[in-house]
Amino acid sequence: MPGFHYVPFNDIEALRAAIAQLDQGQPHVAAILLEPLQGEGGVNPGDRDYFQQVRQLCDDTGILLILDEVQVGMGRTGQLWGYQNLGIEPDIFTLAKGLGGGIPIGAMLCKSHCAVFEPGDHASTFGGNPFVCGVATKVCQTLMQEQLIDNVAARGTELRSGLTAIAQQHPTLFAGVRGWGLINGLVLANDTPIKSIDVVKAAMAQGLLLVPAGPSVVRFVPPLIVTAEEVQAALAKLRSAILTLT
Repeated sequence: MPGFHYVPFNDIEALRAAIAQLDQGQPHVAAILLEPLQGEGGVNPGDRDYFQQVRQLCDDTGILLILDEVQVGMGRTGQLWGYQNLGIEPDIFTLAKGLGGGIPIGAMLCKSHCAVFEPGDHASTFGGNPFVCGVATKVCQTLMQEQLIDNVAARGTELRSGLTAIAQQHPTLFAGVRGWGLINGLVLANDTPIKSIDVVKAAMAQGLLLVPAGPSVVRFVPPLIVTAEEVQAALAKLRSAILTLT
């Protein structure tokens, strides 16, 4: 997209330098857009101190802080919103995917000081028809009434514990595990010839559906209603899959 400039994630000095280079004495930066945890980028959790410094930077300069919660919102991380893991609040954040429980919807939420959109300013194919808004309302009610966020936190802890044990059992294949709640990444070792897609294919052959997050991370994003028994079954299938790769 035009107008965007990219900086390394979790690097506050790189961000400050980029802003200074763009401003050159006159403010030109309108907003900073970040994921609380990078999903497609390799399941990279945001650093709490970094995000708090970014929030302070935005407060000091009037730059808006926008967070992409499409993957980590709606309870996925064990908190209702991903940014709650970081101890900050954004000015604006975006939602989709989990908001509709499988039905297409997208949404943007913002605080009053930057709520400038009026009806007719921006169209959206799936943004707000009555049917999908009814579905999203029911998804929100179910998430809270059935205490699914508590389940995400508990099952996520079990999943990370099991993945960590697998990584420790196969140190030549895996470097470790990272993530929050029920979005986790099994990170491959730097010198292994195996790629994430190889693990995904081997797991699929065992009846376990996974997805790569780049060439060196296998992503685990089970449904928020996953049970403890299903987590253990998934770990067992992963162990069987790994044996076919070694």
